[in-house]
Amino acid sequence: MTSHSDMLFVTAFIALFVSAHGLASVTPPTAARPVVVGTSEYSNVLFGKLQRAAALWGTNLGEPMTIVSPGDKEQKLSKCLWNQFYMANPGTYGTLTEKDLVKPLSSSIPQADLKDSLLFFDVTTSAPEPSPLSFFPFGKKDDEKDDEPTVPTINANILQSAVDRGCAHVYVLANGESLESCRLTLEQYANIIPSTIIALEGDITMKSTQGWVTSRPQNMEGEFLRPVSMRAYNPENYFSGSNAVIPAEDVAEVMMHLALRTGRSFVEYPRVVQISPGDDPLVERRNADYFTLTTTQEAGTVQSVASWEQFLSPLGEVNAELGKRPDQIE
Repeated sequence: MTSHSDMLFVTAFIALFVSAHGLASVTPPTAARPVVVGTSEYSNVLFGKLQRAAALWGTNLGEPMTIVSPGDKEQKLSKCLWNQFYMANPGTYGTLTEKDLVKPLSSSIPQADLKDSLLFFDVTTSAPEPSPLSFFPFGKKDDEKDDEPTVPTINANILQSAVDRGCAHVYVLANGESLESCRLTLEQYANIIPSTIIALEGDITMKSTQGWVTSRPQNMEGEFLRPVSMRAYNPENYFSGSNAVIPAEDVAEVMMHLALRTGRSFVEYPRVVQISPGDDPLVERRNADYFTLTTTQEAGTVQSVASWEQFLSPLGEVNAELGKRPDQIE
């Protein structure tokens, strides 16, 4: 696992290199380790995207880690990485149980130190796939027959541990049911930890795309399935949208770029933006994966937003040059 001091050294080296060679200067993201909470389908895809981004120049990301709570399944994360990210795996320090996280810090569990980490919560409601037998009285357990779906909330134990240990920023994915509780929770820490909420607009739901596999792009231009729209949160029009579906893979892409391209400290927080399926067409680009960069082999195309600066404009200043080496910046 890359240490925080190592990442800070890399950041300083990049800045010195740019200055010494008189090249265009864009401040890279502050060195940080991403920590994903839970093993939902969205969270697992986000882990995979963050893990790939950590291997690219200029992101300053450490290797990601997932915090596993009761009810989560490490096997789901491993299966997602293996099948959708070309036989990747979580790594030696890629998972940590909530039980070990809340223990006093010690050298035996070094990954429990969340100082300067980026914490990602999934606080959306996802209906589980029903069992084929669930339509019959004997297909459910007695205590499941009349239960209503519960609205997820931010895990208080994990959030408090992150606050106590100096987490750099908290990122939350919410929806119409959980948004208000997420805002109220994060407002309690408004003077301690900066935070950002991406809210699925109105009654929009999120669903994973069957058969999706990363295109393995070796840059930070983005990889989307469908157009997505982002705007500043407005309670007056938040529920004006339809009950459309947005791909979980696209939501994870938005969350990753928001964390890497926009500021992590600001005056008023939690800051809140809302997203929905968009109308602006995606831009098709040649897939700059490892093989197209090193051989004559073609790897198809990928789709992304036309301008990250414009897409993320509701969040203020945007790093439009993320992942570009100094000699690639115009």
